[in-house]
Amino acid sequence: MAVNYSKTEIGKGISLTRITDPKYKSNIIRVRFITPIVPDDLGVNVLLTSLLVTSNSQYKSRSELSKKFLGLYGTSIGAVSANVSDYQSVGVTISAIRDRFTIGGEIISEEAVKQLIKCIFEPDLTDGRFNENYFRLRKQELLDNIAAAVNDKRSYAYMKAKEVIYAGEPAAASDMGTAERAAAITQEDLLRQYEFLMKHAAIDITVCGGGEADSAVKLLTDAFAKVERGDVPQINYLKASPLKDKLCEKQELMNIRQSKMFMAYKSSCHDIYVNKLMACILGGSAFSKLFVNVREKLSLCYYCDSYYSDLKNVMMIESGVDTENIEKAQQAIRDELAALQNGKLTDEELENAKLYICGGFMSNYDSEWDIASWYRVQDTRGTAYSPEEVCELIKAVTGEQVIESAKLMKPDTVFILKAEGGSDDE
Repeated sequence: MAVNYSKTEIGKGISLTRITDPKYKSNIIRVRFITPIVPDDLGVNVLLTSLLVTSNSQYKSRSELSKKFLGLYGTSIGAVSANVSDYQSVGVTISAIRDRFTIGGEIISEEAVKQLIKCIFEPDLTDGRFNENYFRLRKQELLDNIAAAVNDKRSYAYMKAKEVIYAGEPAAASDMGTAERAAAITQEDLLRQYEFLMKHAAIDITVCGGGEADSAVKLLTDAFAKVERGDVPQINYLKASPLKDKLCEKQELMNIRQSKMFMAYKSSCHDIYVNKLMACILGGSAFSKLFVNVREKLSLCYYCDSYYSDLKNVMMIESGVDTENIEKAQQAIRDELAALQNGKLTDEELENAKLYICGGFMSNYDSEWDIASWYRVQDTRGTAYSPEEVCELIKAVTGEQVIESAKLMKPDTVFILKAEGGSDDE
């Protein structure tokens, strides 16, 4: 493929990533602020970035700012937030059509980036306070989003499972923090955190798309060159979660029809791609051992999937089960893992999994959003492999390596969101 990737440092703790492929007809620009997870600041950071994309010093209403971007051939702006390993990443992003595809080659990219810069560097502040109306609206949105995560029982179960699996680690925190903390956020919290992120967060600027973005890059580089920076943490996403001394089993009762079960395994094997292939063979596809045997043949689960979190070195097996089948499903899952550990692996299973994984990897070329996400994940691993290069790594994995990876997976946690009623939870 014709993707060109580069990453450079343009300031203290400020990196610029450029990903270019002429086939894309638009460019996306993301500015992320990355800090170690502090539970009390999670919701503050999410609320702050949602306010930054609502208005700025020039366009002081949401409708005015939206109208401005709409006039730039439908350029869009939005906030992004996620917890990645033991870090929180929040920021703003825009997507704009390339100048060559505008009517008559009209230059819109510079104005789009100027507005992005205004949102970041010139927020809509009066006497150190954000627009009070938008503050209340966005705060309510944050509370609604936290509530929605609880109402989605599969999402809620995963959130609660993480608390147990990563107990004592920053990764145990939910992405948006607690409703109690969100309700207590003040204007002073927002201004304090805004100043903190600008001075102390690691900043990642990503420009990805079809190219013709040199002027946009210069505007961004010049803007961030003026920022007064203090101490910035060294970001190291690869922080393996330690194996508990003994299997931790916890459950929470809820008025739902279908129980949600998470079985977490931790490993001393740090080969990301061997572990990913092993997890795919076990339960990562419609032809995996868990799907074919536990779900289809034994009918013990509504779904039964396994996936591997490389940054924490954890394999998660997630399933939806009827309460009366919990113990049977657990045993059947353990039997399938034990079978793989004992060498039950065919050449066909190995090759099918490789083809399945590589097909997914190569699909990242389908859009600028996907390829930007691909290299973002690569960056968290300290690598810059292309999808083709990772496919070669996957293809080189042997059956013996897969079996050894399975053997090194040790049981750490079982968490069950246990059904005790009959409400509709799906």
